[in-house]
Amino acid sequence: MKKSLFICLLLASSIAFSQSNKSDKKNEIKQTNCVLAEDFKEPKSSKKVLRWLKKFDATTDDLKSHVAVENDVEESKVILIRISEQRGNGMYILCVDGKKMKYRRMGSVFSRLDEKLFDGN
Repeated sequence: MKKSLFICLLLASSIAFSQSNKSDKKNEIKQTNCVLAEDFKEPKSSKKVLRWLKKFDATTDDLKSHVAVENDVEESKVILIRISEQRGNGMYILCVDGKKMKYRRMGSVFSRLDEKLFDGN
């Protein structure tokens, strides 16, 4: 009985692990290129949140300049695709010189989504 339970548990965990690896590969492919329509308009922050973000230099314009410097491109080649923000944090999807990238804001600090902000040493 214990052996059959162990085999079922091992089989279920291996199936779950293999499915998560497939989805990660799909996400990597999606993030490489971005194609925007000619009439695409960048989203804007709500006025309530924007007033708060101006106090801490954490507006979308500040994000664009940060991303441009970090990726060594001109600021005009950084385009906001989607934003989701609140006063304390925000998530941003950008098209940077033809590549799709995700950034986050925690307070007034911007970082790429795949970077760790704090080391857990």
